[in-house]
Amino acid sequence: MVDAISNTPTRRLVIAPNASLTRAQAQWCFLAMCGVSFSVALFFMTLGLWPVLPFAGLEMAALGTALYASVKANSYREIVSITDERIEIVAGTAKPERQWEFPRLLTQVRLSSSVHRNGRSRLLVTRHGHGCEIGALLTEEERAEVAERLKEWVTARSIES
Repeated sequence: MVDAISNTPTRRLVIAPNASLTRAQAQWCFLAMCGVSFSVALFFMTLGLWPVLPFAGLEMAALGTALYASVKANSYREIVSITDERIEIVAGTAKPERQWEFPRLLTQVRLSSSVHRNGRSRLLVTRHGHGCEIGALLTEEERAEVAERLKEWVTARSIES
C-alpha cells in the first residue's frame, strides 16, 4: 500500500474490537425493550401498582447506558503504520487519543508472557526501554499472530518486499 499523502510505501494494521452490535441495532433493541417494558408497567399501573412504572424507567435507563457504552467501546481502534523509516501507532475511540512514533531501526516487537498463571500476555512495541502496549483487546492467539506479523514487517529490509 502506498500512503496517499506522503507517497511512501506503508504497511498498515488496524486492531479493532469484534463489534457485533451496530448503532442502529442498539437503537432498535432499546426501543423494542422500552415498548415491552413500559407496556407491562402501564398495565400494572392501571391495576393500581403504580410503583412499577418508575422501576421500569430505571431499568430502561440502565439498559440505555449499557448499550451506549457498548456502542462507544466498539469504535475503539489501534492503527499501526510502518514505513521504511518509522513506525507510527495511533489509538483512540472515534478519534485519535494517543499516538506513538518510533524510528524503525532498533525498534522491537515483543510478546511478553504474564507473571500470573491465567493472566494475559502483553504485545509491546519498544525502543530503548520506551514504548507502548497494543492489542490488549485481542485473544491470546490473535495477539501472537499480530506479534509475528509485526516482527516480520519491522525486521524486513524494505516495506515493499
